[in-house]
Amino acid sequence: MVNKMVNIMRRALTARQGEVLKAIEDFVLGRGFSPTIRELGAALGLRNPSAVLKHLRSLEVKGYIGRESGAIRLPGSYPHVLDPVRVPVAGLVPAGGPREVFEFSSEAMDVPAWMLGRRQGNVFCVRVEGKSMIDAYIDDGDHVLLERTDKAGTGDMVVVRLDDGSVTLKRLRIETGRILLVPENPAYQPFEVREVQILGRVIGVLRKY
Repeated sequence: MVNKMVNIMRRALTARQGEVLKAIEDFVLGRGFSPTIRELGAALGLRNPSAVLKHLRSLEVKGYIGRESGAIRLPGSYPHVLDPVRVPVAGLVPAGGPREVFEFSSEAMDVPAWMLGRRQGNVFCVRVEGKSMIDAYIDDGDHVLLERTDKAGTGDMVVVRLDDGSVTLKRLRIETGRILLVPENPAYQPFEVREVQILGRVIGVLRKY
């Protein structure tokens, strides 16, 4: 009976309500969190917040969304947003001095789909060893999610391969004529390199307590 009622409510969506729902889902997949009223209005081309709220109330009544403390929540009717995605795990990556440790294994981790957004299929995970990134809330033993890319800008946290083949996790800083790999721990010093190979850019951290 519950499933039948849900299906009836889904068929009752108007075309505009479908557009609003898709805009919410796209935002969650792309950003990893729900949009504000203003952000949703901008995505829909609606300047009046009351018009956005009207659509949200309709979607809430029909069971497509929930709202809690002003935040929009997608319920279990959208399992592809909430369900886990298997992400391959590489070997240890030092967050200290560079070392020659970076190999993919047969291991994988379940990661919520919303954390990956539209990067699904282009993300891998590494386990960090060391505390040089502790002030960026990346601690020894954490699993870090990275987007596969060979491009990064100054300020990005990246896993890089150095000239000698070793790898490390650091924040990239590009200055005039200089490339610096900067730790997030005052006990460690930045170091300059002539060139690096970017292996991935940090997009999230997984931790068990």
